[in-house]
Amino acid sequence: MIKVPSSKSRLSNDDAIYRQLSRDACCDQPRSEYLCQAEFDRIEQLRPLERFELKRVYRQLAPPMISEVDAEYGAVMLSQGGGLSTTIVRRAFSSQGPWIGKGFRPLTVTQGEGYNVFGDPYDRQIKLLMDTYIAQSNVAEGTAYILDYRQRNRGAICWLRGELRVLSENVLLGFGTFGPWRNSLRRFRRSIPFLLYRTGASVLPLSSTHAA
Repeated sequence: MIKVPSSKSRLSNDDAIYRQLSRDACCDQPRSEYLCQAEFDRIEQLRPLERFELKRVYRQLAPPMISEVDAEYGAVMLSQGGGLSTTIVRRAFSSQGPWIGKGFRPLTVTQGEGYNVFGDPYDRQIKLLMDTYIAQSNVAEGTAYILDYRQRNRGAICWLRGELRVLSENVLLGFGTFGPWRNSLRRFRRSIPFLLYRTGASVLPLSSTHAA
């Protein structure tokens, strides 16, 4: 775990926005100076869609290049297939504290690393580091930007495999698949749709490359 206190300089520009984000579970109300109105509207269009509809959208998208994902993102948890399922998934994602986003940075042309942000903008904690790379999607034909927790963590998080494709310049549509990694056991996986929107620069320290 890396504790990253938010600086006054970072919060001064949009203090009220960050305070609002800290009150919203899984950042349900996206706020970012990077997003244009069309991107806000697109997020609102995706919010009520069921998982099969979100998968249909996802199949039409392409993965980013590793070099293109070098930022921190706020998170929006999308529909998980009903009120009870959504509540259960939200609580699971908040087991480390309120989940407010992810961040990524490239390491080479083919590999990167990332992290999850928990807490609130005034008491941020970076946890659950991951390796990132391009590989076959679990959700659609073709490749995706993969979030792999296995080498940097222990426990149930290692059963979670995230993947991302590009919805717009500042918005990524993602799916987590929780369950066995082997394709022969894919019927036991649960898909978890989410969305990421750019909020600023990645804050992952260079020394964190091999942190757990």
